Amino acid sequence: MWRAFLFSLFLTVSGATGPRAQTDLAGGASPVELPDSIVVTANRFGLTPDKALWPAAVVSKNDLDLQVSLPQTLDGVSGADVREYNGVGSVSTLSSWGVFNRHMLLLYDGRVVKDYSLGGFNLSEFSPGEFERIEIVKGPQSAFYGADAVGGVVNLISRTALIDRMEVAARYGSNDLQQYRADASRLIGRVGVGASAEFTASDNARPNAGAERTLAGVRSEYVSPNDRHHVSLSARYFKDSLGVPGPMPDPTFIPVYGDPESNSLYNHQTDENYSFDARYAFQDDKVGRFQVDLFWEKKELIYSGLYNYQSFYYTPNGPDDSTLNIDSVDNYSQTVYDKRSAGISGRYMREMSTVSLSGGLDWLSGSVRSTGTDTSIGTNILGPFAPFEYGYGGQSRWTEKQNQVDTWAAAVWEASRIVRFDASGRFQFVKGRETQPSYNLGVIVNPSDYASLKLAYGFAFRLPTIAEQFADDTYTAGNVDLSPETSRSLVGTLAVVPASSPVSARLSVFRQQVDSLIQYVYDPTVFKSSPRNVEKFRSTGLDLSLDVRPLESLDLALGMVYQGAEQTSDGGKEFEKADYVPDLKWRVGANVELSRMLSAGLSLLYTSERQLLMYGGSLKTIDNVYELGASVSARVNGHLRLVLTAEDLTDEKRPDQFGFTPSDHDYPGVGRRVYLKAVARVL
Repeated sequence: MWRAFLFSLFLTVSGATGPRAQTDLAGGASPVELPDSIVVTANRFGLTPDKALWPAAVVSKNDLDLQVSLPQTLDGVSGADVREYNGVGSVSTLSSWGVFNRHMLLLYDGRVVKDYSLGGFNLSEFSPGEFERIEIVKGPQSAFYGADAVGGVVNLISRTALIDRMEVAARYGSNDLQQYRADASRLIGRVGVGASAEFTASDNARPNAGAERTLAGVRSEYVSPNDRHHVSLSARYFKDSLGVPGPMPDPTFIPVYGDPESNSLYNHQTDENYSFDARYAFQDDKVGRFQVDLFWEKKELIYSGLYNYQSFYYTPNGPDDSTLNIDSVDNYSQTVYDKRSAGISGRYMREMSTVSLSGGLDWLSGSVRSTGTDTSIGTNILGPFAPFEYGYGGQSRWTEKQNQVDTWAAAVWEASRIVRFDASGRFQFVKGRETQPSYNLGVIVNPSDYASLKLAYGFAFRLPTIAEQFADDTYTAGNVDLSPETSRSLVGTLAVVPASSPVSARLSVFRQQVDSLIQYVYDPTVFKSSPRNVEKFRSTGLDLSLDVRPLESLDLALGMVYQGAEQTSDGGKEFEKADYVPDLKWRVGANVELSRMLSAGLSLLYTSERQLLMYGGSLKTIDNVYELGASVSARVNGHLRLVLTAEDLTDEKRPDQFGFTPSDHDYPGVGRRVYLKAVARVL
C-alpha cells in the first residue's frame, strides 16, 4: 500500500487539463481550435484554470474517441472512482473524494441532469461520442448549481454544430459488442445544423447482463456577425433495455430462475428519455455577459422482476404432532416511474478592472408518478393437502411534485496582481421547507507567474429526493420530515505551471464532512422501510496529478486520490471505515505520436482494497486491482481511421457488485476485452 502511495506521490502532483475546442467565428466562417483555457463549470461563465478556486480536470475529445462507454472513460480520471455494475450499458455511478453518487451533480451543457425519484445519475445514459470534452470540478459546488453538488460536478459538453462535419463509425469487440454511430453537421452562413444517432449492444459475458442502447439528437446554433449573440436549440432521445442481475447467490440457495452467477435471470430494466434544451447568450465587453437557459425532460423507468423461493413451515397434525410443509413461491413485480422535469435560469456577469460580479435566478420543477404491482403465486409441494395453489398481490400508486427557486451571487476581487478573493452564495426556496443556504469562500495567491496557492471553504447540501419524502409503495414509505444532507469542505491547493517547462502539477489537500446522511430504517409498526437522517461521513486526503510532455510527441498524464474515508452506521456515533471507498486510486496514462498517421496509448489503473460491512456485522474485503489498458490509432488515409482499444488486459475482473450477506458472493467484473473501431470521415 505505502509503496504504491509513495510511487503515486512522486509521479502525480498535479491536475493538468487536456486540450479542448471552442467555437469562435470572429475570424471567419470556420471555428478555430483554442488552447486549454476555459473551465466552464467553475463559475457558470468560463474561467481559466489558474483562476479556478476548486480542483478541475478535463477529458479531451481524443480520449473520448477511444472509449466504448462513459464509465470506462471517466474511471480513474483525477482519482474519480466509477462503479460499472454489469458492463457496457449497465447502471454506472461515479464518486469523488469518497462521497456517494447522489452527492455528485451531472450537467449536460451546464444544465442540471437530476433524477427526482432516486437521486444521483447513471453515466450509461450518455455516450463518449456525443461530447467535445468532459469537465470535472471537485469540491462543493452548491453555491453555483444548487442541491446535490456536495462533492462536485461533471459537465458534459456537446459537440458544436458550427462546423462542417460528416462521419460514420462502427465498433466490434469482446462480449459480442456492436456499436454504430453517425454524426453530421453543416454550417450555412452563421447557422449550424447537426444530427447524430448511435446504437450499442453487448452481452457483457454474464447471465442476464446484456444491454441495448439507442441515442439520437439534433442541434442548431446561430452566432451573430459581431459574435455578441449566440442561440442554440437541441433535442435528445435515449432508450435502453438491460438485464439487471444481482450479486452471486449462495450456491445452496440458487433460485429456480437464476443460476450460480445470478440471483435471477428475469430482472429487467428499460429507460426511455426525451429532452429539449434552448439557450440564448449575449456578450459585450462594456455591457457584460448575459445568458438564459431553459429545458424540458421526460423520463420513464420500468423495472420488472421474477423471482422464486421456497418456504418451510409446520402445520399441526394432532395434539402431539406436526407436518412439514414446503411451498414454492413465484414473485412477480413491476414498477414504473414517470418523471418530468423542467427549468429556466438566467445569469449575468460584469467584469470591471479589479472586480467581477455575477448572479442569477434558477427555477426548477420536477414530478414523479410511481405505479407498482407485486404478485405472489404459491404452490404447496409438500404437505397434508399437497398439491394446492394460492396467490396474493398488491398495487401501489403515488404522485408528487416539487418546485424550487434559487437565487445566487458571486464576487471576485483582485486585490493586487498577487492576491485574488472569491466569494459566492445561494439561497434555495422550496415550498414547505426552510430556506436552504450554501456558500463558497476562497483566496488565491500568486507568488510568481508559474505558481499559485489556493485556499477554499464550502458549505453545500443535498435535498432529499421526492421518493425519500413522499414514496408510498409495498416496501418503503416516505418521510416528509427529512432534513437536507449538509457538508463542510476545506481544500488547500498548490499549482505549479511553469511557462516554458514541459511539466505542470497540482497538489490539493482536502477535508470534508457530510452530516445528516439519509439511511432507510425498517419500521415494524408499518412493515416498511423509511428514510431517516441518522448517519455521518467524512474524508481527508490528497488529490494529486501531473502532466509531463518530455517530447513534442509524448504526453504523460497521472492522477491520484489518497484518502481516509469514515462513516457512522446504524445511527451510532462511532466512525468506521467507509463502505466501498478505496484508500488509494490512481491512473497513469501515456500517449505517443509515432508518426503523422499512427499514435498509441497505454494506461494503468489502480484501485486499492475496499471494505463492506455486511448485514449481521461481518466485514468483507475486496482485494486491490491493477487494470492495464492500451490503444492504437492508425489513420489509413484522409478519410479512414482505425482504433484498437483493450481494457483490463490484466483480467482482474474487478467486482463492482457485492453480496450483502456472508453466504452471497461478489459478482465479478467483465474482465479482459478488446474492441476495434473504424471511423470514416466524409467532411
